[in-house]
Amino acid sequence: MTPVLYPLSSSTVPHAGVIDVPCYQVKAFNGRTALLEPEGAPVQFDFASLTERDFDLVTGERGEEWTIQALIAVDVDWLVEVMQVTEQNQKTLGVEIDDVWYYVSPVNLEPTVVAGRYVVVGLYR
Repeated sequence: MTPVLYPLSSSTVPHAGVIDVPCYQVKAFNGRTALLEPEGAPVQFDFASLTERDFDLVTGERGEEWTIQALIAVDVDWLVEVMQVTEQNQKTLGVEIDDVWYYVSPVNLEPTVVAGRYVVVGLYR
């Protein structure tokens, strides 16, 4: 099955516009990688919420020459918790969706909660 993602590349990130981003929930987490599965209805994300610095980070290369591949939304409480765990253990936070591993990072430096409990994150490969 092909995962439901909002596909994106560094050259196709708009400066404005509202999109529907699919939500994902965690099935399992091993301290570094979360196994995710689709959850419920999508949430809306407004690209105008990106600051100039956010936009530069989303469209630039991350870490080991990883570039943005897609957007998804995850539970904000889970994300905050696992980011603290991975940071303490000096590990890179990743997610796996349909056997594909991605580096994951919020698209806003100051994460913006959408629909009351989700944060939009970029998936990088």
